[in-house]
Amino acid sequence: MNTPTIVVGLLTFWLVMGLGFLSKYVTVRKKGESRYEAWTSYEGLLFILSIAVPLAIIIHESLSL
Repeated sequence: MNTPTIVVGLLTFWLVMGLGFLSKYVTVRKKGESRYEAWTSYEGLLFILSIAVPLAIIIHESLSL
C-alpha cells in the first residue's frame, strides 16, 4: 500500500472511532454521569487506542530504520 492510501485509511478509521465515541459521550453526559465514565467505556478506550497504536507503530518503524 502506498502512503496516501494508508493516510486516508487511518483518517477514516479515526473518523469512525471518533463518531462512535462522540455518540457514547453525549449519551453518558445526558444521563448526568461524569466524563470519566465516557472515557472508560469501550468506545472511549477504543478511540484512545485508535490514536495511540498507529502512533506507536510509526515511532517504532522510524526508530528501526
